[in-house]
Amino acid sequence: MQRIEATKGRLYPNKTTQTKVDKTLDCCRYVYNVMLGRNQKVYERRREHLSYNDMQNLLPVMKRYLPWLAEADSQALKYACRQLDTAYQKFFKHEAGFPRFHSKRGRQSYTTTNASTIHISDDCKQVKLPTLGWVKVRGLRVLPDGAKICYATVSREPDGSYYVSITYKFDTAESETEPHEFKSLGLDYKSNGLYVDSEGKCAEMPHYYRESQAKLIKEQRILSRRHGSRKGEKKSSGWKKQQRKVARLQRHIANQRKDYLHKESKRLSDSYDLIVVEDLNMRSMSNKGFGNGKATLDNGYGMFLTMLDYKLSWNGKQLVKVDKWYPSSQICHVCGTIDPKTKDLSVRRWTCQSCGTTHDRDVNAAINIRIEGHRMIGLAPPVAA
Repeated sequence: MQRIEATKGRLYPNKTTQTKVDKTLDCCRYVYNVMLGRNQKVYERRREHLSYNDMQNLLPVMKRYLPWLAEADSQALKYACRQLDTAYQKFFKHEAGFPRFHSKRGRQSYTTTNASTIHISDDCKQVKLPTLGWVKVRGLRVLPDGAKICYATVSREPDGSYYVSITYKFDTAESETEPHEFKSLGLDYKSNGLYVDSEGKCAEMPHYYRESQAKLIKEQRILSRRHGSRKGEKKSSGWKKQQRKVARLQRHIANQRKDYLHKESKRLSDSYDLIVVEDLNMRSMSNKGFGNGKATLDNGYGMFLTMLDYKLSWNGKQLVKVDKWYPSSQICHVCGTIDPKTKDLSVRRWTCQSCGTTHDRDVNAAINIRIEGHRMIGLAPPVAA
């Protein structure tokens, strides 16, 4: 069985290396935007779009009249064309919106695919990258025996820090686990706490954004008073310094959230063989209509499901998604009676008119999600705890 993983660490480049990274980032963004502009013109004229090979073949021509493109990693420039081609393919399949031009603000990254020139030192304190050479790094883990590096992604965060993510693949033997009781779990989304499971437990996820909101507001208010905050103003050194301070705080909040989600998804994937969830559209749930957009964005439920999915698959386990229109909150899990009155989200506890059972809305929904997941994959209904 082949597994693909990645390890990420923070880069500490010197000024020369930092300049090279910044140039490569600028060149990749330029190539992406130019190719997107060309595609739009080609479509207007011939109702076609450039393929990946067409865009790649244009790069040598561009380097003749733009010699500074030759200073960047050639594989990174090709990958920028690959990214645009992938964006178009997703657009044609209705999986994403139309490709947009890349901005020079925010997080920047480029990917180099020349695996033979990517190396990690034995102590994992240095990494060798094309055109950059050996660079000091912290946070990379030791690769498994026989692992083959696929590609590396170098990124620059808004606060000015640099990172490298190295993707590798390796073969793993399917572990023979001792016979054990099959365990399944249903999860119902909860904006105030991440989820409630079919065993009646709530994740009680900390509200990292809300806890840091007062400090973030203070720093953003200071930023708004710096010269350069208004449209058209030249960014002053004070504005840039304060902007990096705000970005560091925002990154700290994001890292706290991601750390919690990794640990929680790891715990669940180790404890259960089957986990059933609802296939929710988190972007729609974060709009004004639901009135809980800040809480929805703060808990990162979509990211949590992605982590849960691949960690379960690594262990030979399964994540099942129930249709979002399944009336999990309206069904009594004891007798199966549907009560339309529970469509009102303000109803948190209700009593079934048929069997008289009193339900907690979220726990009952999680139990029904678990039952529906068993039915979808052909398993017998779970035994009530």
